[in-house]
This record gives sequence, C-alpha cells and structure tokens, in this order.
Amino acid sequence: MWAAADLSAELARRYPYKVESWQQLNAQLVSALNAQSVSTALIRGVVMIVVVLGIASVLVVSVVQKRREIGILRAMGATQAQVLRVFLLQGAIVGAAGSALGVLLAVALIWAFTTFVKGSDGLPLFSITLAPALALRIALIATACGVLAAVAPARRAAALDPAQAIRL
Repeated sequence: MWAAADLSAELARRYPYKVESWQQLNAQLVSALNAQSVSTALIRGVVMIVVVLGIASVLVVSVVQKRREIGILRAMGATQAQVLRVFLLQGAIVGAAGSALGVLLAVALIWAFTTFVKGSDGLPLFSITLAPALALRIALIATACGVLAAVAPARRAAALDPAQAIRL
C-alpha cells in the first residue's frame, strides 16, 4: 500500500499516461495520518514519563516510610547492594504487574470493541488484534521503566546510615 508512489512513478515512466498514486490524490489524508501518528507517539511518550514518575514517587514514599526497617536491615548486616536490589526488584514487580494488567485491559477492550461495535451489516467495523510479540515488547518496556523508576529511590535507601535511620 505504501509503495504506491514508487509504482506510479514506474508506470508513468513506462507508459504515456498520467499516473497518480493514492497518496498524490489524497495528500491531505496522508498529511493527516502522519500528523496523527506523530501526536500518538507524543502522547505515548508523555504517558510513559508520567507512569515512570508515578512509580518513582511511590517508591520514594516507600523508602521514607520504611526508613527504620531499612536501618535495622543495614544494622543486621545487609549491604548497600542488597538494599539496592530489594528496591530495584520492587520497581520491577510494580512495572511487570502494571504491564500485565495493561495487556489484559487492552485485550478486554479489543474484545469489547469488536463484539459490541458493529456496522450496519452486523460485522465489526474494524479488525483489531494485539500481536503477542507487540504485547510482550510493551510488557518488557514497562518492566524496564519500572526498574529505571526505582533507581533513584533504591540508591537513596541504600545510602541510609543505619544509626540515623533507626534513631528517626
């Protein structure tokens, strides 16, 4: 479908007829589709940033609330690396759980849309599917974002001085 411009140029070179691709005939539509793609990518990026900041804020609150427990762990011999891993794991779990719920919600919404939104002929208006590879890629990105969001709170927790943390 997107090779129509190349094909029309080839046909125009071969034959003495005026040949136009559908992109040339519908330039405004192509422009609108490109603008929609750019705005969709921008919205996805902003949503991802908001989600990462939300996970980070939850983990920062968790570090503040568990300050004494972190101090006790450190006083009992837990290393900074072990405390760091605990909070990174917590970020990974939050990211993985959120991505699993997101994929399930997407599958449910796709099912609802294709089941209940029908054309006048009784057939679904659009054929919508979620490719398993895409769902897996999205889940992996969300989990990685959860780990990245946990880096700053994990470093803060690992750097706590056990004596001061227990005293507060």
